Formats: sequence, C-alpha cells, structure tokens
Amino acid sequence: MPRPVDKDARRQDVAAALFRIAAREGLGAVSMRTVAAEAGFSLGAVQRYFRSKDEMLRFALDLAVSANRERLAGIAAGSGRPAFPEALRQALLTFLPTDAQRLAEARIWIAFFAEAAVRPDFAEVVGELDTEARTRLRRVLTAAAEAGEVDQDLDPDAVAELVLVLIDGLLSAAARHRPGASLDPQRAAIDAAVAALTRGPGREA
Repeated sequence: MPRPVDKDARRQDVAAALFRIAAREGLGAVSMRTVAAEAGFSLGAVQRYFRSKDEMLRFALDLAVSANRERLAGIAAGSGRPAFPEALRQALLTFLPTDAQRLAEARIWIAFFAEAAVRPDFAEVVGELDTEARTRLRRVLTAAAEAGEVDQDLDPDAVAELVLVLIDGLLSAAARHRPGASLDPQRAAIDAAVAALTRGPGREA
C-alpha cells in the first residue's frame, strides 16, 4: 500500500526549489517547469500542489515573510530579554549573508521587492509586514524608554521607520555580497546605526 503524501512537505520542497532558482537567476527564471526540474518532480506533480505559477510565487512570498517576521520578533521588551539596543543589534545581524542560505534569502527578498513594485498583491503582502514591524517597533521602543534602556526623547515613529529603511539597505547590500568577502564593515555599520538610533537627538555617544 503506497504511503500517503505529505502535501505540506511537498509544497515546502517546491518552494525551496523556487528559492534556489530565484537566488541564482532571479524570479524571471521561475516557471512551473523549471521549478519541477529543480525539485526533481514531474511537472504534473508540481501542478497537483500549485494550480499556477502565481499561486506558487505567492506561497513562496508568504514563507519569506514568515521568516522575516520571526527575525523581527526577536526585538521584544520584558524581563529576561536583552535591552532594546542589543536586541535590535542581534536582529539586524541576522540579515547579513553569513552563509549560502542567508545570501539566497537576501537575493530572493530583493527579487520580491522588485515584483512588489509592479504587482499590487505582492505590494500588499510586503506592506502588511512593514505595518506589523512598525507597530512592534513603536511598542517595544516605548517600553524600552520607560525602562531606561533608550533615551526618552526618542521619537518611536521616526526610529521605527529608520529601522525598516536600515533593514531594506542591509538586504540590498547582502544580495550583492560576494561570497568570501568580509562582513566586518557591515557589522561595524550595524553597531554605529544602533548606537545612533538609540540615543536621543543631539546626544553624544
């Protein structure tokens, strides 16, 4: 008797193949046929899990959004957690291309950003993640100021927006990273950015 197929696992396998193609060649190289070949499946098998290329792309985007949501969840307030500056620093470091997987993720995100510029459905998903991130950052910054972890003169709205801009910049730089090149300049930039973002206006380090 044949074993039942785990549909969710197969969809994850298909998405992983899509990510590999997108990281190597961009989203323009993604099709049902190329993804099937990359995954080692027949075209018919892929079509059983996804009715169209658009459905497959949307599933992959949702996975990428979930991964970034988990990274941002590390920036939290409360006892037993790092103070806000260190939590922010640790979260930002996860966007650096420290291995092939992180490099691929950055390239995929840049490809999705480009797609979001011309596809309203992609723009909506990315926009929802940005809105969630802004809300989380504002809430955590307010709690951090009350706890004395950051300067109370900080504007939570402005800092939250700057963090999102910084993440976009890190992803863009990561996507262009040459394997083997030093990441020390990016780490130093993150340290400097965190120090600047968590001081009040006009305050010296």
